[in-house]
Amino acid sequence: MAYNETRVTICGNVASPVTHTKVGTGFSRAKFRLFSAERIWDQEDRSWSDGSRMFLTVSCWRMLADNAQVSLNKGDPVVVTGRLTIKEVEFEGKRQPVVELEATAIGPNLALCTAMPIRTKHTPDSVEARAAPEIVAPRDPDQLPSAVVRDAEQPKEVAEVPF
Repeated sequence: MAYNETRVTICGNVASPVTHTKVGTGFSRAKFRLFSAERIWDQEDRSWSDGSRMFLTVSCWRMLADNAQVSLNKGDPVVVTGRLTIKEVEFEGKRQPVVELEATAIGPNLALCTAMPIRTKHTPDSVEARAAPEIVAPRDPDQLPSAVVRDAEQPKEVAEVPF
């Protein structure tokens, strides 16, 4: 963590498919677009109306990227915490700001959905990566289980709850 970095938490919906790549160092990176819309309560009319809307790019690394790729689908309600950055890019001859969120944690928004967590099996380097991510060597693709379920943690059938 850096001094004076902008850390935020945003609730929204996954607005694009999650893309998963390996960068030159061999680490996993996942990216997706996040949509967040403000809802405003009008006390006089006693009704909700639409407010500001925002799209931004979320990127995440290593084990978070691997888990995001197998867990998230377009439309899923999520809560994302991370470091907010605004970059200027040139698009059609104009410099435009691009908002990006480098996620440190992503989870389902349980106010809008239900979830059943499945713990992934930790390899020794993934545990070390939490303590010092900058010094851990990347894992081989065959060492990256997408979601390994232990016998005791197998999900049981859950009846759908009508809303």
